[in-house]
Amino acid sequence: MLSMINQKAVIKNIKETEIRIASFVVEHNIPINVSDHLVNLINSIKLEPKHLAKLTYDRTKCTSIINNVIAATRFEYLKNYLKTNKFSLLVDESTDTSSVKNLAMVVRTCQNFEVSDQFLTLLLVANATADSMYKAITDFFNSYDIPYTINLIGFAADGANAMMGKSHSLQSFLKNDIQELFVMKCVCHSLALCADYKRQYEFKEFQHFFEVNPHKLLQLSCTRWLSLLMVVKRVLEQYAPLKSYFTLQMADGINNSLTISESLNNPVYKMYLELL
Repeated sequence: MLSMINQKAVIKNIKETEIRIASFVVEHNIPINVSDHLVNLINSIKLEPKHLAKLTYDRTKCTSIINNVIAATRFEYLKNYLKTNKFSLLVDESTDTSSVKNLAMVVRTCQNFEVSDQFLTLLLVANATADSMYKAITDFFNSYDIPYTINLIGFAADGANAMMGKSHSLQSFLKNDIQELFVMKCVCHSLALCADYKRQYEFKEFQHFFEVNPHKLLQLSCTRWLSLLMVVKRVLEQYAPLKSYFTLQMADGINNSLTISESLNNPVYKMYLELL
């Protein structure tokens, strides 16, 4: 009888723990997939209850461990690996919200016949020119004694002219250093450009039908608020063809077209644009 009571108490504690874990995931907006690994992590903790009570782990400590222990250790391992093994380099340049230009570097390696992509570093660059990016990359490799001219066998990036231009580009500079370098332009980027060109071509037909100037829509810049007026004027100029275009796209089941079409057909949105 006592054992049955104890068993029910254990089952109750397990159910409560599962609910608390689920509540933790929801409260902190953690991806559900983490649940597959969270219980294994909890089970792997080998601390006695009296020692577990002394465990402290706030956001400052977590950040410090990630930056100074995990990242530093992994970078040291990857750096040493690149010194003696072949690898490919994938790069992408972007500008963050503070207008600082960064160059992300990812390396593709093959270890034990398993190919993997690993983040290497994020470099600050003065500008997005081929000269600036080439200098940042080569300075990085040289500073850590990574013989890139020997071990670098592949290079991939988007189709920007500074990256993939026939001459005076990052790929041309690297090919001058490594004659047999395999270069691949990002296929996804190229397909996106093709799809964008196709959409613009289709939209021109609507512009012609409504007899409006075949102007492109302008992109709003977060750091240049004066561009807002030009963007609003251009949307109002193209309002009729935009409504018809996205109505057709919605009928074809194109993603996000429903939301855009509903907004364009809502008179409040146009009133707001006119007010601006």
